[in-house]
Amino acid sequence: MLNIKSGTKSEELQRESQIQEQLQEKIHDYMHYQKLNRNLWLMYFIRGFSSIHFFGSVMILFFEDWGGISFSEIMVLEAIFTGGIFILEIPTGTIADKYSRRLSLIFSYMVNIIAIFIYVSHASFITFALGEITWAAATALNSGASDAFLYDTLVELEQEHRSKKIFARLQKIGLTTMIIGSLSGGFIAVNFGLSATMLFSAFPLIIALGLSFALEEPVTHQTSRKDSPWEIFAKGWKNIRSNASLKRLIADSVVLSVVAYYILWIWQKRVNSLALDVTWFGLIHTGMIVAQILILSVFRPLERKFEARGWQKAKLLIIQGTSFGTGLGILLMGIFDTLWVVILSIILGAGLGLSRRVILTNYMQKHISSEQRATTISTVSMIRMVLLLVLNPIIGKAVEYSMLLTLLILGGTAIIWSLANRLQESDLVD
Repeated sequence: MLNIKSGTKSEELQRESQIQEQLQEKIHDYMHYQKLNRNLWLMYFIRGFSSIHFFGSVMILFFEDWGGISFSEIMVLEAIFTGGIFILEIPTGTIADKYSRRLSLIFSYMVNIIAIFIYVSHASFITFALGEITWAAATALNSGASDAFLYDTLVELEQEHRSKKIFARLQKIGLTTMIIGSLSGGFIAVNFGLSATMLFSAFPLIIALGLSFALEEPVTHQTSRKDSPWEIFAKGWKNIRSNASLKRLIADSVVLSVVAYYILWIWQKRVNSLALDVTWFGLIHTGMIVAQILILSVFRPLERKFEARGWQKAKLLIIQGTSFGTGLGILLMGIFDTLWVVILSIILGAGLGLSRRVILTNYMQKHISSEQRATTISTVSMIRMVLLLVLNPIIGKAVEYSMLLTLLILGGTAIIWSLANRLQESDLVD
């Protein structure tokens, strides 16, 4: 009788223990779900704060006036930064894929803050080169990890169907806060000095770092194995070489995006030569960003309107027009010394030139199968990166020799390309 009672009591205790375990598991799952939901707005804030760069609108002045280095040295630094990302992309990806994407994001903001303190610690080329390498490591740590972390969160919440909307919102937030940083940069430079624009940029990153500690790592973790750069290039080139439309689109995208890229580096030097007060630099930089947003916003509705009327050739003319407009903007930027003409030319060239890459990437994707898309687009980025590595020091020296001649060559290249490129209507599939 005693044994029966003892057995019954033991079974009841076991059942109670199981119920408690199930309850604790449900509470844990509920808390995990709530924290995953919190990831969404945390990522919005993190993207917003991490996109605030007060130095963006006065970067050339920071390096030349405060740093005491030449424009050609600045372009060598940019080549170091580009090469650093290229080399560090694979090893830093191991942290995200094998350990934790949350950890990779935390490290990226930590390393980025360290990079800023390196920049302002001492004005010399060697110090800046170390800062560029450190910033490249931060960029590589964040590359892919941020988007993958957010997508894994959506998968676990069973909301991956909202991914396009959420990623678009994330991009808009980043652009909005980038504008805030640009507008503030000139004011900070005038009132606190050029080095303050770099130093103050650490504060938004410190906030982003603090917020990243509150992120919840999703249980879903789809490992995205990263091949070596050569493996990526070999696979991507195999996809590209057999597709004539893809080759034409890539050539057009890479050539014009590289030409437009140099507007970002030359415009500050150009307006500075016209004695524009630094306070206004932020407005020009903001104008360049807003121009890109507007062009990308109106392009798709305009394209649909032409398609509805059966004007297929109009799409090709628009693409050629953006190339011609980029070149025209660069030419006017160099030829005229009237300040308002130069400013409008900068905004025109940057707005058209820098938005083309997004538009043409969309067309490229229509010519690539789903399983080959990521590798092929990565190969296109690598081609562009290698071209910049080679050209950066050359353009740096060319600008020092003659800014006008450099702008004429860049603008002329874009205009000649717009008239002679081999893009066809069939390439612009939607």
